[in-house]
Amino acid sequence: MAVGKKTKVLNRKTIVVIGAALAGPTAAARAREIDENAEIILLERNTRVSYAMSGLALHLSGEVPSLDELNREREEFFRQVYNIDVRTETEVEEIDAKKKCVYTKTHGKTAVINYDKLIFAAGAASLHPVGAKEAVNFRYFRTLDDLAAIRASLDAGKKRFVILGGGSMGAEALDGLVRGGAEVTLIEKKQYFLPDYCAEIAGIAATTLGTKVRLMAGVKQLDFKNEGGRITAVVADKTRIETDFIVSAIGVRPRTELLKKAGVKIKADGSIPVDRECRTNVKDIYACSICVSVPDGKDTNWIPQAALSDKTAQIAGENVAGGKARLGFISGSQIIRLPGIEIGRTGPTYAQAIRKYGKGKVESVFIHARDIEPYMPGSAPLALKLYYLKKKQTLIALEAAGHNIKPRLDTFSAALAGALTLADLMTLDLAYTPAFATARDALNAAATVALQKEAGLTALITPAEIRTQRKKYFVLDVSLEATHAGFHDLHIPLEKLRDSLSVLAAKLKATKAKQIACLSETGRRGHLALRILKQAGFTAANISGGKRQA
Repeated sequence: MAVGKKTKVLNRKTIVVIGAALAGPTAAARAREIDENAEIILLERNTRVSYAMSGLALHLSGEVPSLDELNREREEFFRQVYNIDVRTETEVEEIDAKKKCVYTKTHGKTAVINYDKLIFAAGAASLHPVGAKEAVNFRYFRTLDDLAAIRASLDAGKKRFVILGGGSMGAEALDGLVRGGAEVTLIEKKQYFLPDYCAEIAGIAATTLGTKVRLMAGVKQLDFKNEGGRITAVVADKTRIETDFIVSAIGVRPRTELLKKAGVKIKADGSIPVDRECRTNVKDIYACSICVSVPDGKDTNWIPQAALSDKTAQIAGENVAGGKARLGFISGSQIIRLPGIEIGRTGPTYAQAIRKYGKGKVESVFIHARDIEPYMPGSAPLALKLYYLKKKQTLIALEAAGHNIKPRLDTFSAALAGALTLADLMTLDLAYTPAFATARDALNAAATVALQKEAGLTALITPAEIRTQRKKYFVLDVSLEATHAGFHDLHIPLEKLRDSLSVLAAKLKATKAKQIACLSETGRRGHLALRILKQAGFTAANISGGKRQA
């Protein structure tokens, strides 16, 4: 056969992809890479294909100047490069799994499209805040159209922004708006900003933000003041906040009603459980994007994140075209950039870990370290919260705050995939040079502290535990200087502790305290003091996180 000669394609496969925001185009493109002859139809109810949904904050900050730069791979790109039949402004009204067809409407005209394989990538819909009416200055933080409206307000000199929601989506909106010059008030109904993180890591984030934003957490009642089709103010627990624009980032729900009607199994949270091939329970229907729950042992977890959306799209796209791809280990890693700090985690949240493993089985340690050697210019603090299984000492999750946290999160994600233990992590040989790391990395240090805790070589107590039972503890500050007045009972620098044990014993005896709690700047000196005191016969614990958390 001559090169380039066209031949008749027998049994040409038709692949229909529903949804063209990130996952849908990715799945369609992957399917084309596997099967050049398939007819691939990409359906989208909105006005355009949106390929870069995770970069919205970068346009608000001005780092990506135009929407075209943010979303270069649009309808024509997929038509010309991948030979995909892209149909925007096309609403899918019904999926008939038995007849293997979808019913659509485009500009009032209905059509029926038959398929051999179907990929559902409709994603999720934004949750609407209770009591908020539609307004010209109200937008979600989800689409390029939302982004254009928010940016237009900034460009018009409207600076007073209120963000609803203090989770990861709200944090990203905050970062973009603050860098773009906005005056931001963020409102969160849960106890604190970034509520999926532990109090220590979330507290570091809030402290770092300082006066750059106004954070209001634990808000119970939210009201909106409307005037002339605009929201002029938000009232949070009787505190009135005047505003030019509202950005809602309170969360999403899977958009899966079409599949439910087609007989596909849907979980209570609305997500679609898929197997490692991204198949649903209905033959020839696959699913991907932030509307799916991915396998986790005997169950599946809904993790609405862009990176995982891309992975499921790659798997679904390859498999509908005849491939045999499978999802690997899913760690649910996340990283958030904020003004002045990075926040991230890998593995389940603490609440998820408790549900999975049970109360009493999950332990943790919290440490302060440095991202690179302290003597290097630019060396910055790094805080880690490490979770592990108490009995088996296997790793569960990691939370981090500081600078250069991504390599730690990535390393820990690989450690989770390899089912490493605390002992493995303590001695894990990581790349080192003073400009990029410390000789003993923060990950090694966290694992070391956890092993010391399990071996009884250290005992940890949180500042919150001390505050709730203050009379039970005698707080000994072993820092070089006593800089935390009002929290400690006695200050003895670590260097003088061995020679001051009799003074300490006398002071302790004069109180009703049952044990000594060692306080230092980050907890390191406190641990060394604890080792001295225990071997001298005292009952002692080290305050986790030291003064930075107290």
